[in-house]
Amino acid sequence: MKKFCLAVNILALCFVSFSATISAAADNNQPQQADKQTATLSPQATVICSYNFASGADNTFLSYCVTVNGNVLGVQTPVGQQHIFGGEGYGICDINSNTEYFDYGAGGDTPNWNPPVLLSQSANSVKIARNTSDGIWTLTQTITQMPATSSIKVTMTVKNNTAVNREVQLSRFADIDASGNTLNTLDSTINDAMIFNSVGRAVPYGLALQNVGTSPFTYLGFIRNTSAALAPCTPFTSHVVGPVINTDGSAVMTYVVPVPARGSKTVTVSYRGL
Repeated sequence: MKKFCLAVNILALCFVSFSATISAAADNNQPQQADKQTATLSPQATVICSYNFASGADNTFLSYCVTVNGNVLGVQTPVGQQHIFGGEGYGICDINSNTEYFDYGAGGDTPNWNPPVLLSQSANSVKIARNTSDGIWTLTQTITQMPATSSIKVTMTVKNNTAVNREVQLSRFADIDASGNTLNTLDSTINDAMIFNSVGRAVPYGLALQNVGTSPFTYLGFIRNTSAALAPCTPFTSHVVGPVINTDGSAVMTYVVPVPARGSKTVTVSYRGL
């Protein structure tokens, strides 16, 4: 049955191992390259910062910005260590129709989104809604600065605007270049995907994309051996089992989410420095 295929794929990957060994390191001190492979950019795609956030100092320092479309960019933690430049965002696969919708900023986007709507803004959060152009889905993101943990919480709510039950694979994607280095060590557990540099190799910092809380949905954190845009309906195409060293890769948290007719479901992820 087609609509269960992605859930089965996730479960199969999870059963390979519920633990991962973090080891080895990247061995590259070059800054991020300008020739990153990207998907097509629509006129709506942007890497312009519209909302800026900062907290802490020294080892607890965290700063980042959010675009009008809800991409989290310019992530710096601790002070002086920047990890996400232009490729970050969200992807939806409508499992019923096998339709993809995504926006990864400089990493590319699909043209089947309506313009975003700002719902609220405060000193430490921003809430943005976006409808798909076919009217089937509404994605609402609340992106919140968490000074106590020097982390960024991203809550994603998908609403099914149709009169039939549907199922989505909802993913968060990040092209992470730890401390500005393109070649890093990559590893993952079921709860997170990590891209970092070990002590003695390049600058020893990194970033983790993590699940937050107890999710009722099938989910998985995983790494890819490419920085190219994630295809939400075939997310495991470039999946690799870590640890992988000296690689320009990307991090993903993905969820298989049944959404009832006219209903909504929510997942939460975070970015935390390593």
